[in-house]
Amino acid sequence: MTPTHSDAPAQLNRRQLLALGLSSAALTACGGGGGNGALEDAANKARRKDLLEQTASKAVAAGLVSASLHYADRQSSATAAAGLRQKGAPAATAIGDWLRLGSVSKAMTACIAATLIERGQLSWTLSLADALPDLAAGMLPAFRSVTVVQLLEHRGGLIAMNNEADIGLFLEFLATQTAPLPETLAGRRRFAAAWALQQAQPGVTPGQDTLYSNVGYMLVGMILEARSGKSFTALFDELIVPLVGMPGGPGLSPGLPTTAGLAIQRGHVGTPGAVQFFEWNPPELEGWNEVLGEAAGGVFATVTGYAKWQQLHQQALSGEPTPLPAAYVQRLRNPVGDYVLGWDVGPLPDAFKQKVCLSHGGAGDGFTAFSVIALDGQFAISAFTNTDAQEGSQDPGWTMKLLTKAIFDLQAGWA
Repeated sequence: MTPTHSDAPAQLNRRQLLALGLSSAALTACGGGGGNGALEDAANKARRKDLLEQTASKAVAAGLVSASLHYADRQSSATAAAGLRQKGAPAATAIGDWLRLGSVSKAMTACIAATLIERGQLSWTLSLADALPDLAAGMLPAFRSVTVVQLLEHRGGLIAMNNEADIGLFLEFLATQTAPLPETLAGRRRFAAAWALQQAQPGVTPGQDTLYSNVGYMLVGMILEARSGKSFTALFDELIVPLVGMPGGPGLSPGLPTTAGLAIQRGHVGTPGAVQFFEWNPPELEGWNEVLGEAAGGVFATVTGYAKWQQLHQQALSGEPTPLPAAYVQRLRNPVGDYVLGWDVGPLPDAFKQKVCLSHGGAGDGFTAFSVIALDGQFAISAFTNTDAQEGSQDPGWTMKLLTKAIFDLQAGWA
């Protein structure tokens, strides 16, 4: 449980950015005229492909090691990538490369929960005390009645665990322990959960107030395992991966893909013009690195794999039948508040003209990602990079700002 899993700085900066409105000049469209319709379509397709390629190249020129972009409306789509798989190496990034999604994948955890709800194994209103009875006695009373849906929509009131201050508290707690610490991932996760459920957040009422929390999703992952009798990885492989099945590979993985021959980009951290390879933690902390787990943001994807995930949402939000669970889709189509099942929801400014969208950013382990889907399903856009901002720097959200600008530029220039 380390700062490498932090999504909060990117999340906060993105929200501030959207609230202020990001200035994005529309790129000049070429083609058109009154010629043959098929030729016009080909010209428009080429223009849009060029738009994505130029936008990705600009993001790399601004400091990202790589940039991969996808745009889809209800009639067509385009994908492009620019930059390098690894700084200082000659291999160029490609659409088939694997990148970490970070908290962009929280919606997948919510989708698994909705599937178990439809199977009768879980309910939105199941309380933490009933879901994790072995932890009930030790948790603060205010947390006992927090429900699954409140955890999924960040109303659990739990410590965020996505910044240096929170993680520092946990590391200080570890340092005070005299008894042997757990050595298995499951043991460490339960140990961390027991500690987190003792941490009251000043001014926050569990079950009511919104406080973004990776711990909430970690707890959901534990609940999913307890209710199904399966590991989160097994649930992901069973319920999420088949949704994006495609020739050549599934396109989604609940952790770092291990199949031989896959191109996996290397993560980088730093400031513009001064990024370095992301390095894992010292050996004494490495065992705690994955405590938050896949449920909070450990998923990897290819651009095309994630595009398929977005396409299913476009279809479902447009009223078409999809394999997405109805319990998930229904809440997305009728959101209450500004966060629903792994998605921020609300109007976006500038090129989006206040159109209501689902969106989410994620960052960690040297990667940053940003996803937008129109609530009416009319378009979907995603942007990924193998570059993350350096926490504590003068501009800790610069990678998210570049991806957000790229998405706004694509929206402005697509039509």
